[in-house]
Formats: sequence, structure tokens, C-alpha cells
Amino acid sequence: MSPFFKNFGKRSDFGLVIDWKFHLKNRWVSAYTPYLVNAIVQQLNPIIISSQMEYEIYKKKLKYILSCEPGWAAPKISYDRRIECIKAVMYSDPHYQPEIRRKYFESNGFDYVLSFYKSPFFYHFKDFPESKFAHFPWAVPDQFISDQEIVVRSDEVAIFGGKASDAYDVRNWCRQQSCVTNYELSGVENKKLIDEDYYKWLRQFDAIVAAGSLNPKYDLVTPKYFEIASAGALLIGQFCKDLEDLGFNENNALIFQKADFIDKVEHYRKNPGGYLEVRKKGRELIKERHKLSDRISAIKHLYYG
Repeated sequence: MSPFFKNFGKRSDFGLVIDWKFHLKNRWVSAYTPYLVNAIVQQLNPIIISSQMEYEIYKKKLKYILSCEPGWAAPKISYDRRIECIKAVMYSDPHYQPEIRRKYFESNGFDYVLSFYKSPFFYHFKDFPESKFAHFPWAVPDQFISDQEIVVRSDEVAIFGGKASDAYDVRNWCRQQSCVTNYELSGVENKKLIDEDYYKWLRQFDAIVAAGSLNPKYDLVTPKYFEIASAGALLIGQFCKDLEDLGFNENNALIFQKADFIDKVEHYRKNPGGYLEVRKKGRELIKERHKLSDRISAIKHLYYG
């Protein structure tokens, strides 16, 4: 379906900048992102902007613009700064070409950057104005947060995800340990499940590891942290600076450093029943703060107050 057809008859003053074919082909890495985009389309009824030409056609009627990540899931629009319009951009992977990205944000007069990560963003974007920063962490579609009873089924500790990046050195080390079971599944390298099936697949596990890297430039609280907790599994998560801001702690997750990973996993496996309350609190955290509907509310508040 072309953006022109999607925009037919619309009188919206809100624009969503996105590569619409990218979205329709579901080239997203995270299982969450297609649901986020669909919710934005359904609830904000935006004009879809997929090219510079389309921006030029609609720019005078737009009072609000939200762009997906330019150069990946959205075109790099050259915005007309003479037109009064509140512009924001969703942004992940702050370690990727930060100098180029910052120059683009500034030269095009973005009012806000909605970043999936906070601490890593400011690690790469030093002295970035806090007034233009909005923490916009990952979330879980409301309908996929498990409501099944949390029980002990086994002492297995699962791990899965991409391997082919230096952002995964701790993850790759963890999956080599005899106390965990590795599954060959990831969002990019081996996407076996469609997004809905992926969320349901997670519910078969009692405990899952989420890990990334020791390199400070990758201090990322990835989607897995949220997905694991939402499934009612015990989140065994590598420590990241953003965890406290997001509400993750020892009451609702098992937080580890590489040095104590094996000890903590073995302690869990000796008594998985002792972590039932932790698993329940982890899921409650997602219900209270990290639903897709929470992020849509945040977007509305950003633009409309």
C-alpha cells in the first residue's frame, strides 16, 4: 500500500516519517517495533512521509512530525526550518555514527530525540541538551504481557540472541557456560518466529538471560530485558546503568556482573521456587511502566502536553 493511498483524504496535522515498504516487509529487528508503528498510525492518524517529495507536498499543513530512525527505517528528510513545526526523532544504537547523527539532528532543527537508551546516549552525545532528550525505552505490546500463572517447571536457564557483533561479547560468553541452555534464535541472524509467536514462545521458560557487552559504549538495556520479564520468566540480566531508572532491581530480576554470573545462576537452579515472587514482580513492573500503551501516552504528552 503506497503512502499516497494511506494519506488519501486525511486532514491530519501529524506526520510520521518512515520507509513504509520497510514497515510493510517487517524488516524491524525488535518484535515490539512493528506494533509501535501500527499503534502510532491507529491512534495519531498521521500523514505518512516516505520521501523528500512527500514531505514537500505536506509540509505546510504539518504541525507535528515524528521520524523513525533516519537512514535506516526512514528517509533522511531535509526539513524546512522556516515552517513552525514540532519535530522529534526516534533513535536507537547511539554508538553508530554519533557525530553524523548529531549533525543531522541539529541541522534539521529537531526539538526532541526519543532515545531507547539514556546512559549510552549521553556517553556518545556528550553535552547534548537535556531539554531535547526524551528517554523512550523499549516496551511490550499490552496484549502480549503474559497472564498465565507463574509456576516452577524446571531449573533450565535459557539464552538466545544474535552473536555476530562485538556488542554481544558477554552474551556469547554466557551461552558457552554449562549452566545455561543456548537456543539458536535472534531478531536478525535467525528470525524463526513471527513477532506474536516469539512473545508466546518466551512463556515456556522459567528463567532467561539478557546480556550484551562489557564495553561501555554498548551499555544497552535491550528489548530482551522487557520481553523476558513480561513473559513471567525470571530476568537474569547483565547490569546496565539504565536499569535503576527503568525500575529493574534485585526485587524483580536477578542482576549480574560477569564475575558473579555462574554463582548466581547456580544459586537459582538449586532453588527455582525461591524466585517465584521475583518473577511476579518483574512482570508487574512491565504492566505498570513498560507497556506499548505507556509509550503512546508519552508521545501524546510530548506533543500535546
